[in-house]
Amino acid sequence: MAEGISELVNSSRLVTEFYLPNFVVHHLETVNEIWDLREEIGYGGSGVVRKEERRVHSSGEKYQGPMVRAVKQMRKVPQNPDQGQWNYRAELEAVVKFSQPEVCKHYDPFFVRTFGWFENQESVFLAMEYLPSSDLEKFRRSSPPLSEFDTSLIVWQLIQGVRHMHDAGFAHRDLKPGNILIASTSPIWHVKIADFGISKQAMQGVTRFHTMRIFGTLGYMAPEVLGYYANNTGINNTTIAYTMSVDIWAVGVIAMTLLLGRDIFPLPGDYAKYVFGQRALDFARGQGEVLTDDCQDFIAALLAADPILRPTAAAALAHPWLMQATEATEPSPVREIPDSEADSDEDSAPSDSLQPSTKNPWATIGSRTWPSKGSKTYSDALLTKFKYLWLDIILLSPKFHTIEFEKVCLSPCPLASQWHDLTAVWTSSQRVNKILDKGYRTSEGHVVLFFSVIGSRRFCGVAQMTSALDWENTDPHWVEDVWQGRFTLAWLSHTELSFDLVNHVPVKETTPGFRAIACYDGTEISPGSAYELLRVFSAAERR
Repeated sequence: MAEGISELVNSSRLVTEFYLPNFVVHHLETVNEIWDLREEIGYGGSGVVRKEERRVHSSGEKYQGPMVRAVKQMRKVPQNPDQGQWNYRAELEAVVKFSQPEVCKHYDPFFVRTFGWFENQESVFLAMEYLPSSDLEKFRRSSPPLSEFDTSLIVWQLIQGVRHMHDAGFAHRDLKPGNILIASTSPIWHVKIADFGISKQAMQGVTRFHTMRIFGTLGYMAPEVLGYYANNTGINNTTIAYTMSVDIWAVGVIAMTLLLGRDIFPLPGDYAKYVFGQRALDFARGQGEVLTDDCQDFIAALLAADPILRPTAAAALAHPWLMQATEATEPSPVREIPDSEADSDEDSAPSDSLQPSTKNPWATIGSRTWPSKGSKTYSDALLTKFKYLWLDIILLSPKFHTIEFEKVCLSPCPLASQWHDLTAVWTSSQRVNKILDKGYRTSEGHVVLFFSVIGSRRFCGVAQMTSALDWENTDPHWVEDVWQGRFTLAWLSHTELSFDLVNHVPVKETTPGFRAIACYDGTEISPGSAYELLRVFSAAERR
């Protein structure tokens, strides 16, 4: 195995002899394949792409693979020395993982398939499926704007692909129409993401602007990548520039560009004015036609200038504007949600007074709302949003960075706001204390509490337990109420948060109608739900 290359990547390596510029030969176990080099079909900052055709050895040859392929050549050492060193092994790891159906079959519909890779001293070559219909960039420049339905089909597939990437801890970071290849067009569009991983970690030791300038296109880069980030929380700009949410921004720009048939930020000044709130998005199409409210709401959410305010890929997939695409593509190649274990008695839904509100469940931060299309959409949307939510903790306030979501037991507990000054000790009912004590021990000390004031419908702070329950010592003023136990805690935030901003957050994915703002004292909530609460807390603190 080659040094620095994983077993997965090495298994896709093709032993190759080069007879450039005419052909290459792959030495396989049972046969030698000869591939003739044809014309260039693409070129960009990351490499050149050529069409290749497999040479037939005899009329009786049995071969079930592709006869035509696209091969991308990428130089190991960049021509410009200022670009730094390219970690091609890291890119191959990402490409192989997300391109081969043998690795994970549900990735295949959304990513250009890879047939293997080979190398010489100067370059790495990536063999991919050949899609003759070109890419979205060439299509949009030679065609009128797409309908909302066609665009929703494309966007639905892009976000599905982004969701798979983010769930696995990867981000594309260079999504644009030129990197979206077309497998089929109307009536049912099918597109595939290409160039995965190029801008993610291709260049080392250079600024993020130089990296994105080489591999990206201005309008498709999120504001934080270009340094447009209000860094008033102590978060490092370089870190923020490489979070998952940059892909969400890019999909929003792609959607709007396809719908309008023009660049939405033709000049750098237009881009900056929008980011700083001096210019609104222009949704007007030709002849006075305007996009639907659902469409405008969806795009505006994806194009939030603040990365904290953008929806995750899982949340975006549940937006009503994509319902038409979901229905048109069934049976859809999305990941199935496995059966969950039955809820415990402590996690069961409360009495009728605490049942789901009839208010819009997609009420999000600020004034934006995502309309509900009925109770089934409400339930399915919350299942989608919180079951597989990627916890990109970098986007949270630094106060929450120490929280370990894989271990933490998160519990909403009512508490009067005047207790904020008592940051060392808090006591509660014996029942709740038993729940918290168990959570503290099973999570190895990772218990986070969301305190709320029910009467005024608001959270009043977030704290973390710093000790297990002391059952021997109880504050004197609690003894008369026959309550027992005390523990120490440290406050993470004193920010107050209205229930109206988080009334869409469930206790956990198995009870989507049971909301976190209405649960019992000490109820454990899922990591996805806790992340959403902390995300809104973080946004409120920045305002």
